[in-house]
Amino acid sequence: MLKFIFGLALLVSVTSCLSIKPVVFSGPNANTAYSMRCSGGGRTLDDCYVKAGELCPKGFTVVGQATGTIAAPFKDSIVAAPQHNLAIECK
Repeated sequence: MLKFIFGLALLVSVTSCLSIKPVVFSGPNANTAYSMRCSGGGRTLDDCYVKAGELCPKGFTVVGQATGTIAAPFKDSIVAAPQHNLAIECK
């Protein structure tokens, strides 16, 4: 159990260094759109929505959303952490 807790702490500490880095693309309506991953460091899907509001102050439409779990091997076990993805198109 101690190895699991240490592994989870290691995974969280590694992913917590990552900030939300939107990737720009052309949306379905030819407007500016962004894809972003909001994971690690206790981030939630709500953090993606906050970032979307910053990127699109006039509003946005959700064009894709996914929530899942990422896993990484650690010694003789596997540690897992939530992963959230959001794609939005600005209005």
